[in-house]
Amino acid sequence: MAFIRRFFHCQHCGSYHFPETVEAEGVRVLGQSPDASKCPVCTLAMAQALLDDTHLIDFCVRCRGVLLARTAFSMVTQKRRAWATLPPVEPLPLNREELRRQIACPKCGGRFETYPHSGPGNVVLDGCTACDVIWLDFGEMRQIIEAPGRDRGSHDIHPVDDEYVRHGPSATHDQDDNARTRETDPLRVLADLLFG
Repeated sequence: MAFIRRFFHCQHCGSYHFPETVEAEGVRVLGQSPDASKCPVCTLAMAQALLDDTHLIDFCVRCRGVLLARTAFSMVTQKRRAWATLPPVEPLPLNREELRRQIACPKCGGRFETYPHSGPGNVVLDGCTACDVIWLDFGEMRQIIEAPGRDRGSHDIHPVDDEYVRHGPSATHDQDDNARTRETDPLRVLADLLFG
């Protein structure tokens, strides 16, 4: 058995062992739906669940993988990082082997695009642009949340819209910084009063 991302996976029989409950990961399993998607990793029918009691996801009870909408992924990671209270954890190096993985989207059957996450955590994501979903293996969400960064513990949460999802928080921060500069720059305020 190998201990990977805080769980045990037996290479011989394929079984998993997790020291924590699913609730510790913010997942509440609701049950099986008649048209349940199959897990792209272990092919078991996935359950419907709630992530942080807000976002409906597909959840594999065997390998604890999560399939969620791209906007939900952005909202959850941003909120969890903003409200993080534990010290950050230096992320593991990016596992380049994961970039070669080929798994199919449970929604449309097309091959997932596999790419390094552009945010913190050194995580390789699997996503389907056509279905606008992301697959997270167990532990990847935690790795993203625990990674160091200025946004951790900031309590600063930006609205998640299409611009945020496609380009990240820097686009929103740049707009906020420009507005703040206009409001606090004394020469700018004087010019606005005189010529405004």
